Amino acid sequence: MLLILAFAVWRIVCIGLGPDPDTDAYGHYVIARQFLQTPLDLHIHWVWLPLYHLLLAAGVAAGATLDHVRYANAVLSAITPLLLWWGLGRLAERRSLGASSPLAARWVPALAALLAAAAPIAIVMGTTAQPESCFSLLMLGAALLLALERFGWAAVVLSALVLLRYEAWAAAASVSGLLVWRWLRGARLSRGALACLLVPALTVGGWALLRRLDGGLWFDFLRENQSFAQAARASAQTPLLDWSALERALAAAPLGAWLLALGCLLCGLDRSWRATRGWFVLLPLSIAGFLLLGWVTRSHLGLARHWVALVPFAATAVAQGSAQLSEWLGRLEARAQAPAFALLATLALGLELGSLQLPLARWRERTAAALPDRRDAGRFLRSLPESSLILCDDAPAEVLSELPSSRFARDYLGADAVGQVRKWARSEDVVVLSSVARLSKALPLGEVVYGDPAKEGLIGLHVPRGG
Repeated sequence: MLLILAFAVWRIVCIGLGPDPDTDAYGHYVIARQFLQTPLDLHIHWVWLPLYHLLLAAGVAAGATLDHVRYANAVLSAITPLLLWWGLGRLAERRSLGASSPLAARWVPALAALLAAAAPIAIVMGTTAQPESCFSLLMLGAALLLALERFGWAAVVLSALVLLRYEAWAAAASVSGLLVWRWLRGARLSRGALACLLVPALTVGGWALLRRLDGGLWFDFLRENQSFAQAARASAQTPLLDWSALERALAAAPLGAWLLALGCLLCGLDRSWRATRGWFVLLPLSIAGFLLLGWVTRSHLGLARHWVALVPFAATAVAQGSAQLSEWLGRLEARAQAPAFALLATLALGLELGSLQLPLARWRERTAAALPDRRDAGRFLRSLPESSLILCDDAPAEVLSELPSSRFARDYLGADAVGQVRKWARSEDVVVLSSVARLSKALPLGEVVYGDPAKEGLIGLHVPRGG
C-alpha cells in the first residue's frame, strides 16, 4: 500500500514540473471543448473513438483543465493495482485456495499489485491526460467481472471499452469467442453472458451508424486511421523493429531481470488461466495480438503506451509463476516453498524497482522541458486583445494559452488554406496560428505577427477584415 501511495505522490509531483509532453492529449482535450459547442458534429472525433472525449467534456463543463485531467489519471493509475489486489484475493477466496495454497490466497495478489504498480510505463502514463490509464483500469475491471461471472456488469464495461480504444474490439471479440466455445461444449449461457456476446458488438455498430448518418462512409474512421498511421510512420521512417527501444530497456534493467520476469510469466500462465477462468490470459493475448497485427500492417503508430493495459495481467502471471516455481520446489522439500516464494518475489520486485531510476528520471526531465515552442505560442495568444478572433489549429498552443474555448474559431487548415482564412476574415480581423507548412500559402493575405516563416514551427498571421 505504501509503495502504491509513493508512486501516486511521484506522479503528482511530476505533473507539477511542466505541461503534458504528449501532444495527442491536447487533441483529445480540444475535441472535448469543441464537443460542448457542437455536440452533434461527430466528425470532430476524427479517427478516435468518442467515449474519452465525452468523459473529458463532462470535466471541461465542470471547469477542469488539462492538468486536472492529469491528476485524475494519477488517481486512476493508483486505483488499478489496488483493484488487482482486491480482485485476485476475491477470486482466491471463491475458489477456496486458502487451505490448499496459502501462498496463492494471501501473497500472490499482493505481489501482483506491487509489480503492476512499479511498472515504469504505468507510472509514466499516470502523469498524462491520455486515455490509457482509464482504459487499463476498465479492462482490468472487465476481466475481474468475467472471472467472477458477473457477466451483466462485464457487458456494460466491455461496451464502454469498445468506445474508448480499438484494442477493446479484439478483447470483446475474444470474450464472444470463448463464450460461444463454452456453449458449443454444452455450457448454458446466462442472460448476462448473452449480453457480453451482443451488446459490445451492437455498441460498435451503433457508433458506425451514427458516423454514417453524419455523412461519412461506413467505418470511414478506420480508413482514415489507417491512412494517418501509414503517413505518420512513413514520414518518421519508423522501422519494423525498434532496436533503440530495446537498448533503452536493457540500459534500465539487466538482461537477467528480463529473463527472470519472462520465466516467471511463462510459468504462471497456466496458473493464471485456472485462477481466473481463462480471462486473465485470453484478454491480454487478444490485445497483444491486435497490437502486433496493427504494427505489421501499419494501422497504428506502435507506441509504447498502447501496451499499458497489459501490465496488470503480466504482473499477475509473474506473481503466479513465482508461486508455481516455489510450489515445485516445495514438492522436493516442503520447508523450501515459503522461503523460495519470498526469495523470488523479493528478487522480481527488487529488480523492477531498481530499473525505475533511469526511465523515471528521463520522464521528469522531459516533462520539465516539454513543449517550449507551444508554451511560447500560448503566451502570444494570451497577449492578443480580447476582441481578436483566433483561428488556431494547433491543440497544444490553444490549451497552453489558457484562453476560453469561445475565443477560438474552429477550423483546420488544409489544401485550401487561403480560402479558409478568407472565409473567417470576411466580417472581422482574424489572427491565425498554425504551422509554416500549412499557413505558408496564406501569407500574402496579412502580416506575420509571430514566428519566422523562413523556419519550421508555428507562425501567427494577422489578417485584416476582408483580407
